[in-house]
Amino acid sequence: MRRTRLSLAAALAFATSAGLVAAPAVADAAPKNAGATDVTVQLLAMNDFHGRISETSGADSQLLTSPGPDGIYGVNPATGVNDDVSTVVGGSAHVATTVESLQKEFTSGSSGPSASFFVGAGDLISASTFESSVYKDEPTIEVFNAMGLDVSAVGNHEFDRGTEELRRISAATDGTYTDDVTACEGVTEGVDGCFGADGHEFEGAEFPYLAANVLDKATGRPMLPPYQIFTTPADQKIALIGVVTETTPTIVSPTGVEDVTFIDEADAVNEWVPKLQAKGVQAIGVLVHEGGVVGNAMPTAYDGCADLTGPIAEINSRISPAVDLIVSGHTHNAYNCTLQDPSGAPRLVTQAGYYGRLVTDIRLSLDRGTGDVNRTATYRATNVAVTRTAPDAEIQSIVDYWNARANVTGNVVVGTVTGDLLRARNGTTVVRNDESVLGTFVANAQLAGAQARDELGDPVVAFMNPGGLRTDITAGEVTYRELFEVQPFSNTVNALTLTGAAIDDVLEQQFRGADPAVDLVLSTSDGFRYEYDRGRAEGDRVFDCSISIGGAPISPTGTYRVTANSFLAVGGDSFTAFTTGTEQVTGPVDVDTAVEYLQGQTLTPPAGDHAIPTSTPSCAP
Repeated sequence: MRRTRLSLAAALAFATSAGLVAAPAVADAAPKNAGATDVTVQLLAMNDFHGRISETSGADSQLLTSPGPDGIYGVNPATGVNDDVSTVVGGSAHVATTVESLQKEFTSGSSGPSASFFVGAGDLISASTFESSVYKDEPTIEVFNAMGLDVSAVGNHEFDRGTEELRRISAATDGTYTDDVTACEGVTEGVDGCFGADGHEFEGAEFPYLAANVLDKATGRPMLPPYQIFTTPADQKIALIGVVTETTPTIVSPTGVEDVTFIDEADAVNEWVPKLQAKGVQAIGVLVHEGGVVGNAMPTAYDGCADLTGPIAEINSRISPAVDLIVSGHTHNAYNCTLQDPSGAPRLVTQAGYYGRLVTDIRLSLDRGTGDVNRTATYRATNVAVTRTAPDAEIQSIVDYWNARANVTGNVVVGTVTGDLLRARNGTTVVRNDESVLGTFVANAQLAGAQARDELGDPVVAFMNPGGLRTDITAGEVTYRELFEVQPFSNTVNALTLTGAAIDDVLEQQFRGADPAVDLVLSTSDGFRYEYDRGRAEGDRVFDCSISIGGAPISPTGTYRVTANSFLAVGGDSFTAFTTGTEQVTGPVDVDTAVEYLQGQTLTPPAGDHAIPTSTPSCAP
C-alpha cells in the first residue's frame, strides 16, 4: 500500500498557505539539548536527484567517504598510492529506507513535540536515466509521491520541457497561481504522457513545487506558490520559501520559459519574509536551487565546509537574517556549512550532492514562546550516505515496473563502437570548455540525419552543446537506452541558415570572459575546422580566416545551412547568434538521428579535434 505522506508525522496539522545516523555534524552551532518548551523539527533534504530511480552504477554509485589511512585525499605524493575510501550508494529504494530510518530515529529520540519533513531543492527530474526520462519523468514523480516528499523548490531542469509541462506534473498546486493544467490534460495517454497502468496511473506530484522568483509575465505573481507553511503538533509554524537559480533562462530552452521572468533569488526571498512574519511565522527556511563548491572535508569527505565558494555564499550574505537556514542545490556538491547571516549570527547552509547519494538530516529547535528557530539550541546538519542495505519494497516495486516497461525498447542493441565515446577530448575528465569525442559523434549523427531529410535543406555542419551530453558510451555494443541517456531531453534536430559572420559569432560566444573554466565549447561535425587564441580579447579570439567547412574557408557574407538541436537553435546556453538564423525548420528527435547513424554499424570514435588552439594562425588574418 502506498505510503501516506507525512506518515511518520501523522499527528501533524499540515497547513499550506498561498502563498543509520552519522557522527555529530560539522555544521553545529553550540548544540545542546533543547529545552523542555522547545519543539524539535527535522528536515530531510535532497537535491539534484535527476530521475535516478534505479541503482546507479560506476562512478555515480561511488561516494568518497574518507582519505584512508594516510590522511591524504587522492594520490599520496610520497608513496604514489591512493588509499581513499569509498562506499556504494544510491537508488530510490535505498533513499526511502534511509529517510524512513532517519525519521524513526528522530521520532523515537524526541522527548517533546516534534515534526519531520522530507524536502527537495530542485532538479528532482530531467537529465534522467532512460527508465524515467523516456516516460517524461512520471516514474520519478510516482516514486517521490510514494516516499512522501512534502515540498520542493523548482530547479532549472524542472523547466527543461517548458512551463506548461511543469504545470501538468504539479498536481498539488492545481488551480492555484498559474497552475491551470491537470495531470493528463493536453497529452494523449500512453503516447506522450500519462504512461502508467495497472496501479501506476499518473496523478501528478502530490507535493507542491515552489517558485518564489519565477514570475508570470501576465500577472507579475509567482507562477507557482512562493512558500509552504507547516504546522507542528504544538501549533507552531515553519515556512519554506523556494527559489531557483536566476540563470535558468540561459540554460533551458528560451521558448519554454517565455511566459515567465526569473528574478534575483535573494530579492525574492526577502520580499516574502516580512509577509510570512505578518502571518505569525518566525521560523523560516529557504530551498534554493543554486549552490557552491567545496573541497573534500576531514574526516568525512561529504560532511564539511572546506573553502566554500560560488553563488550560494553571495546569496547567503544578502538573504534576510530572519531566515534561519538555507538548503541549496544545483552545483552537485555536498556540504554542511555554518555561515554568518547579515547580522553576524550563524546560519546553516547545506547541500546533499546529487543522484540520491546523500540525504541531509537537519535538526532544529523552535522556541515555544517566540515561534522562532533557537540557533543556540539544537541546530545542526549531517549529510547521511544512502547505503545499499535493505531496499524499501514498495519503492522497489515501482522501479521494477518502470524498468520492465523500459527494457522492452531500451535493451535493443543498435550498433557497435570500437572505442569509448567520452565527454572529453583528452583523458577521462568531463569538461565543458573543450570539444569531446562523444559530442563529435552526436554532431555527425545529427548532420547525417538532417541531410537525409530533404525538408531540412541539406545542411553542411552541425553544432552540439556540451551540457546536452549527459553520460558517456563505453566501447562495444550500444543499446537504445545508452543512446537515449546521452541526450535525454528529447530535443529536435533543427536546420537554419546562418551567415558566415554569424557562424563566427557562434564560435566567439564559446569563450566567455577572462576565466577559461567558464567557457562552453561546442562540438562540431567532421569537416568543420577553426583556430583560436584564448589570450586575445573577448569577441576576437577566433581567427576568422581559419573557419572552414570541408576544407573551404567560409565567407562572412555567405550563407550556410547549419544544424543544431532545438535548445541551441533558439539561443540556449547564451548562444544568441543562432537566433539570427533564418528559415528554421524542425527536424527529427535528436536520439532518433543517433539511432539511424549507428544502426547496424561498427563505428570508430571520431577524433573530436576541430577547434585548434594557437597563437599563430595557419592563414593570414
